[in-house]
Amino acid sequence: MKKQWMQWIQYAFGYNRTEAKGFILLLMLLFTYLSIYLYIWLSPSKSSLAFTQNQLNQNSELVSLIETAENPPSRFKSFEKKEEEAHSSIPIRLHSFDPNIASVEELEELGMPQWLAKRIDRFKSKGGKFYKKEDLLKVYDFPETLYLKLIPYITISVPQNDKFAKRSFILQEKTPKTPAKFDLNTVDTTRLIQLKGIGSKLAARIVKYRDVLGNFVSTSQIREVYGLDSLVVEEILRYGYINNPQVRKINVNESSFEQMKHPYLKPYIAKTIVNFRNQHGKFQSIQDLKAIKLLTPDIIQKLEPYLSF
Repeated sequence: MKKQWMQWIQYAFGYNRTEAKGFILLLMLLFTYLSIYLYIWLSPSKSSLAFTQNQLNQNSELVSLIETAENPPSRFKSFEKKEEEAHSSIPIRLHSFDPNIASVEELEELGMPQWLAKRIDRFKSKGGKFYKKEDLLKVYDFPETLYLKLIPYITISVPQNDKFAKRSFILQEKTPKTPAKFDLNTVDTTRLIQLKGIGSKLAARIVKYRDVLGNFVSTSQIREVYGLDSLVVEEILRYGYINNPQVRKINVNESSFEQMKHPYLKPYIAKTIVNFRNQHGKFQSIQDLKAIKLLTPDIIQKLEPYLSF
């Protein structure tokens, strides 16, 4: 009979032999549970099935364990209770106070829990300061409701020797000033770094290029400085100008190859000029340089303000 049941279950549900055994066991357990339940429900006297005193005690302990598992006791509960009891004994008295100098006791009088008052005190002992009322909210776990209650009574007085306070005051009071115009041939790096987009490196690069060049003869030459984008160039041209430039010149007929160093003269071109001069004699004017094929009209035009004959 049992074998037939096994075969029927395997065929009906598509189970293998092991799954069929498990299914039969499950049915037996379910039948047993329903039988016990129906017996209790249909029993004429429920009092006959009453638990013994020992069973009731065991069930009470089980209920207690379940309640404990659902509401685990906080390990800080006793500490919080002591804090609340200690705090409740101090009468609340609202008055003006400076959190930078107020003691723990004074903070407690304002309605702060002792743990919060001590936390503020530790913050101050490590060099911390409050520079505005909102800084109190940066204290960990500071209640916002308490802060709103204390706002009218908070007064902040930062010491005069506090560097951060002075700097904050300067930043707040400082008003933007329009940069004054300057001569590109006399301006220094201190003045240049006041312009938008120019730091100390770019300012030094501009001054260095001007010195190597022998001063600017046109404001457009500022575009030749390496690393200046269009916005920076526009800012410099907005305030920079050139007035009566004193240009350092190179004497073409007397200078050696080493003395002809200039941004517009490549070393091989400078060497060619010296060799040409040694072979054909001195140059009379800028026109004579056109005989040197390496000197294009563009190079000659750029070099002209920096050459003498």
